[in-house]
Amino acid sequence: MKISVLTPSFNSGKYIERAIKSVLIQGYENFEHIVSDGGSKDNTVSILDKYSHIKYISEKDHGQSDAMNKAFRISSGEIIVYLNADDEFAPGAFKKVLKAFEENPESDMIVGDLLFQDIESSVVRVPSPRYKDILQYWQNLFPNNPVSYFYRRKVQDEVGEFPVDDHYAMDIWFLLKVYRKFRVIKIDGILGTFHSDGNNKTAVVDTGVNLHRTIKMHLKNENPLLLPFFYMKFLLARSRKTE
Repeated sequence: MKISVLTPSFNSGKYIERAIKSVLIQGYENFEHIVSDGGSKDNTVSILDKYSHIKYISEKDHGQSDAMNKAFRISSGEIIVYLNADDEFAPGAFKKVLKAFEENPESDMIVGDLLFQDIESSVVRVPSPRYKDILQYWQNLFPNNPVSYFYRRKVQDEVGEFPVDDHYAMDIWFLLKVYRKFRVIKIDGILGTFHSDGNNKTAVVDTGVNLHRTIKMHLKNENPLLLPFFYMKFLLARSRKTE
């Protein structure tokens, strides 16, 4: 199966070579790595030019969601995974995922564990494959970073493009739709590392507010019967924090 690794990028010269190398060390030949760069002004493009296997575009875009959509449109793989420019795959990640798809031919998405690494410590985050669990975003049971999930091309074809006007919660927007409609399989083992140096986009915004808004809108539009469940769990979690 061909894997399409899709990387949105903007002024990522400090990190992107680490991301590229984490793909190459997988030792898997049937892949493509597409970088959709927003017209970087640093050394990003010169680094991309060092790697002949990289397909890239570098032009002004409308943010991360737009870059992700552009990369998907020109991809051709049967399996899709997004690799942010400042993150990396764990050694052997592709092997684990491909084995899981082969052993579970009915599966649409394979989810693994994630190493969350900040400047002071690291923690392994273990996501749930259950839709109701990821609605409770405060428990951190949803896949926190796209480096930890791979899915069949038909999934994104059906879900549609990422919302260009949302650059902070498009991941959970996508996951909610996938978890509700498709078959998600959880496997053991770390698939990648989410690096947070304090300057990441998610580190400088109120992530909880964006997640809450997106989940609430999803339920209103697609699963209103679960809105009372969501609010009950949210209020219970908030009351526990104040005890």
